[in-house]
Amino acid sequence: MRLNEEERRFISYLASRGGSAYLSEIRRALGLPHTSAWRIAKRLNEMGFVRTSKVKVGGRELLKILLRRRAR
Repeated sequence: MRLNEEERRFISYLASRGGSAYLSEIRRALGLPHTSAWRIAKRLNEMGFVRTSKVKVGGRELLKILLRRRAR
């Protein structure tokens, strides 16, 4: 399973944040458009590198991305 540069940056950012971050944080930090960040998160989730969950924060629903300890 080969990761592209954006996927590696995404995982690296998550690791630097202790393994979890909101998609909006990752998107801003990496300078990614919303759709691109969502697609990367979806691909990494399907490959088993991350887990996603929707959470409510201050009346807003945000997507939380959690780095898995090991890929499936």
